[in-house]
Amino acid sequence: MKRFLFAALALLLFGAFLVEAIRSYPGYIMVMIGGDVDKRIELNLWVAVIALVLAVLALFFAVYLLRSFLRGIGGSVSRIRFGRQRVARRRLTNGLVEFMEGNWARARRQLLKSAPRSEAPLINYLAAARSAFELGYRDEANELLAKAEACGDDTRLAVALSQARMQLLDKHYEQCIASLERAKQVEPKHPALLQLLKQAYYRLGDWNGLRELLPELEKHANMREEELQQLELEVYQHQLVDATNRRDKEKLRESWQGLSGRWQRNMELRSLYAQQLHRIGDDVEAEKHLRWLLNREWRADVGRLYGCLTGADAVTQLTVAEGWLKEYGENADLLTCLGRLCMRNELWGKARQYFEKSLLLRSDPATSAELARLLYALGETEEAAKLYKEGLIQAVADLPQLPMPGHEAPLLGAGA
Repeated sequence: MKRFLFAALALLLFGAFLVEAIRSYPGYIMVMIGGDVDKRIELNLWVAVIALVLAVLALFFAVYLLRSFLRGIGGSVSRIRFGRQRVARRRLTNGLVEFMEGNWARARRQLLKSAPRSEAPLINYLAAARSAFELGYRDEANELLAKAEACGDDTRLAVALSQARMQLLDKHYEQCIASLERAKQVEPKHPALLQLLKQAYYRLGDWNGLRELLPELEKHANMREEELQQLELEVYQHQLVDATNRRDKEKLRESWQGLSGRWQRNMELRSLYAQQLHRIGDDVEAEKHLRWLLNREWRADVGRLYGCLTGADAVTQLTVAEGWLKEYGENADLLTCLGRLCMRNELWGKARQYFEKSLLLRSDPATSAELARLLYALGETEEAAKLYKEGLIQAVADLPQLPMPGHEAPLLGAGA
């Protein structure tokens, strides 16, 4: 209130001073145009001052109006532009939600509509390309990937990964690997790229390529230790089996010798290597590996195979196996193994004892057949025929109850 009174008083004093000045100093201003006396303008000094002040105020007011007008136009343009961007963002969001839910047609439509005004068109085109791919529009998917790549210089990796995923789903594994190898030149340590390469090599069955990739997977692919070890084991197993299937003894040995000591001590892998050596006809080398395994622990499958090998020295094989009998005790598989080794050493009576002990512990078609052919060779044909029959019944699945000629009741199978 005091400020208002002070301002009013100041204005009154200024007004009184101005009136007194106008009355006391009534001067005038004369403006001549072109030096001609007839062309002149005479104004009262104070009128001229007031006119000048009003002109300046009018100029400032005009500038203010012009700026306000321009701001209004700019605001309208901004509102239109930002409104379109909001629509584009909303469509992008809706499109991505549809994409995540697997609604490919709606996702593709929303993403393509918002792409021209999108702040991140790369996302639009990549997601739209995948949606088109899922709908079966392969050519359109490739065109959209090309548009995505044209969005900038740093889009090559994202486009390559998207293309590789589609090729992987289409089972075009060679093309997928080629795409990823090109992308690998840009980012050789990218985890997603390495994971896709792993899947492509695995599904293609390129175990050599996958083996070369293993060190990079271990360093950069963020794989769990258990998953990586399982993958390594599968790769090495397939390499051994593939070499055997090709009857390539040198490749088989090369694959084994290329393994680290840790993997050569792996029981499962060493057992498989011995099996492949047996398949390829190298029983002498296979016997060494199986002996190494069975000296450390008894494994039934390994023991059965050991009894089938023709080692360098049959007597030594039998002696070693009898040592396992003392260490691991009597079990059906070991007794069958010993029976076969006795056969190899032509110890017929001892072989018969081992086979009979094995059958007492467990009925087994293979053991029955081994004992049957031994008895047949010894002239005990009736007992051999009985064992052959028992082994045959054990080997086949349970037979259904069916009527037989000459029998009122049906004859039953092994499981009856």
